[in-house]
Amino acid sequence: MIKNLCLALFMIVVSSAHADNALIADLSKDHITIQSNFTGEKLLLFGAIEPADDGTRTDIVVVLRSPGEDFLLRRKQKHFGIWVNSDSFQIGPLPGFFAISSSRPLDDIAPVSEQEKYQLRPRFLAASLHAEAQNNVAASEVLGSFVRLRQQATLYSENQSGVTILNHRLFRVEIVLPPGMPVGTYVTEFLAFRNGRLVGYQTGELPVDIVGAGHILHQAAYDMPLVYGLTGVLIAVFMGWGAALIFRRN
Repeated sequence: MIKNLCLALFMIVVSSAHADNALIADLSKDHITIQSNFTGEKLLLFGAIEPADDGTRTDIVVVLRSPGEDFLLRRKQKHFGIWVNSDSFQIGPLPGFFAISSSRPLDDIAPVSEQEKYQLRPRFLAASLHAEAQNNVAASEVLGSFVRLRQQATLYSENQSGVTILNHRLFRVEIVLPPGMPVGTYVTEFLAFRNGRLVGYQTGELPVDIVGAGHILHQAAYDMPLVYGLTGVLIAVFMGWGAALIFRRN
């Protein structure tokens, strides 16, 4: 495997000299399958850059994000010593999974305007409230709460030293894919910066699917929620009846 990877990187370096783009990249896997025993894994992303003629440093930023979707957040308030749900906010579209790695701190790579333009940080993700915000709550406040929840669940991550550049040409980064990651067609983005200016860009797709019995349950939950719910209730009733029958005999 290491031999094949080295060969692939060598071919990338050779071909990059003839490319208009200062960057070319690839992934160690072209498809991620999630089974019932999935506990997470690491995804290797690698590539090569064409060094600048004047020796200017080239920095790399790598982004992996899941498809955008809408999320419902509820604010909890304490009433008479009990925490209860109060206001609710629907925000989106936002990725359920977002990981970004760079060769050094982003503020040293590109100005904030460029970071915001390419959404290189969770707080720069484009999202809006789909209903009138209650109590004049801004979308940025709701987005901040959403990002914190995702970070606590290890579904949002930032690693500002995760990309390793070798000999000013080759680069590699490993991104952890945690359990609980959403399914769908993920987007990969590779960006090369020099002096705060984008000089190379490549994007691609990474399908993430559930296989086995988990796929059937997942599809039923989203495509036939009523049937899925009724089936769950019937199974619970049957199991309860069976347990009662067993104990009655004993």
